[in-house]
Amino acid sequence: MNRITQSVAQLVLPYTDVSGDSHDGRRLDALIDGAQRACREMIQRGYRRWYVMYSGGKDSTTASVIALEALRGTDASVEVLYCDTQLEIPTLYQFAQEFLGFLATQGVKTTVLKPDPEDSFWVQVIGKGYAMPSNKFRWCTERLKIRPVQRYLKTLAQQEEQGLIVTGVRFGESDARDLRLRLSCSRGGECGQGVWFEESERIGLGYFSPIVIWRECDVWDFLSFVAPDWGYPTAGLNAVYQGRETRFGCWTCSVVSQDRTMQRIVSTQHQWRPLLELRNWLVEFTRTPDNRVRRPNGIPGRLTMAARSEILRRVQATEQATGMSILSEEEIARIHALWASGKYGDEYSFGS
Repeated sequence: MNRITQSVAQLVLPYTDVSGDSHDGRRLDALIDGAQRACREMIQRGYRRWYVMYSGGKDSTTASVIALEALRGTDASVEVLYCDTQLEIPTLYQFAQEFLGFLATQGVKTTVLKPDPEDSFWVQVIGKGYAMPSNKFRWCTERLKIRPVQRYLKTLAQQEEQGLIVTGVRFGESDARDLRLRLSCSRGGECGQGVWFEESERIGLGYFSPIVIWRECDVWDFLSFVAPDWGYPTAGLNAVYQGRETRFGCWTCSVVSQDRTMQRIVSTQHQWRPLLELRNWLVEFTRTPDNRVRRPNGIPGRLTMAARSEILRRVQATEQATGMSILSEEEIARIHALWASGKYGDEYSFGS
């Protein structure tokens, strides 16, 4: 445990005894029991509308199963929300679709959210000439993940019964995540009792994670043994990850220097190699100065029209190679409309 996790663990005794070895079944039993009792307390606090954020990954899958089982037989309503960035790594996307399909057969309401076509990745890159995301210009997360969810949640906030957003956030995932959790707790959230909870006045909903103090090994043990025993098809997720150190993102992700996840996947599933090759080519191509329009101050700006035309050609060639539909007709139409407008052409003007 790191220092932050230890400070949280000291507060969990009302719900969970997390002492014991990671592979001790009693520890996992205690974590499960504590998480489910915490869920039931949220109901007692008046949260009757539950929105479970699901990505297909191990943590969101665990939080989903925990919440669904805890809500079974209660009067709370539950809806599972999946944000499809349209750039999901194929193997994880397939698992997510199968899991959502299973939930639907169990009578669970599932909703798939997508970015607005104007915000889509390819409209930004090919239509407007954005360079690939980087740590200094990480424009993708806001447009592809945050906005679709916020837009939907705003339509849900003003209702009589209180709403609760369930996430799979955990301490120990990263130092940055731990810091954000610690800060949210210091500003009025609750990180004790083995869960994390805070309210957002801005959208009128609560945020809740029942697995915030779970270790990674706890999550995998739960998905491999407990959830399948409860009837959930989660045992195969370990094979999707192809190693427990894998972290998933978009297959186009350029924030990392090397996409080791895709490298691992294409080593055994060769049909996805064109995606990795396109991603690697895009990173190098869009960062080449000759493919960028110079701003008035001499700094490379958006991609040139010639560069964007070449990207479109490459994407369409990758579609043929993989059989995937990477670009929708709506995106293609929007790209050509932006090209025709001249607003994002090879000449810079004030305000463009």
